[in-house]
Amino acid sequence: MNIPNKLTLGRLVITAICFVFLAVNNRTLENVSLVLFAVAAFTDLADGYLARKYKMVTDFGRVADPFADKILVCGALIFLLAKGEDESRVRDWMVVVILAREFLVSGMRSLAESKSIPFGATYWGKFKTLSQNVAVGLSILYVANDLDAITPLVDAVLYAATAMTAISGVVYIARAKRILHLDT
Repeated sequence: MNIPNKLTLGRLVITAICFVFLAVNNRTLENVSLVLFAVAAFTDLADGYLARKYKMVTDFGRVADPFADKILVCGALIFLLAKGEDESRVRDWMVVVILAREFLVSGMRSLAESKSIPFGATYWGKFKTLSQNVAVGLSILYVANDLDAITPLVDAVLYAATAMTAISGVVYIARAKRILHLDT
């Protein structure tokens, strides 16, 4: 197993630990979950960079990497939502939009792969991931430290990440229609 794939598997382990600490109503453990979330998000950048730079892209990595990314962000959003909308600033409809986009794009990617058509990430997808990671990280920071002064910032970043997620979903749908010749 190459280094990028080990990083992906490591991200899944770190993510699970992050969720355990995030589930507990303890500020110290919630702050630890913030650090773990940041480390996991960083491994996403590192594994992709290493895989492309050193030509270590594998079938396992093409499937496991986006899976690990989705578990990290969507799982964190669900745990944050469970803490309450007022405490985390995460809204139920935001989670639905983000989950729907992730399922839809994963389905289109699977369809393309089944037809041996490449359907990798675009810049829109990368911006979406960055915006989601910043929004989730900021929400965890807010929850863990009761920072009422940054409520407008947390709200703005969460709304922006949700909008970026929806926009990138539309971009992927248009791309899928074009390259997969999907009928509407």
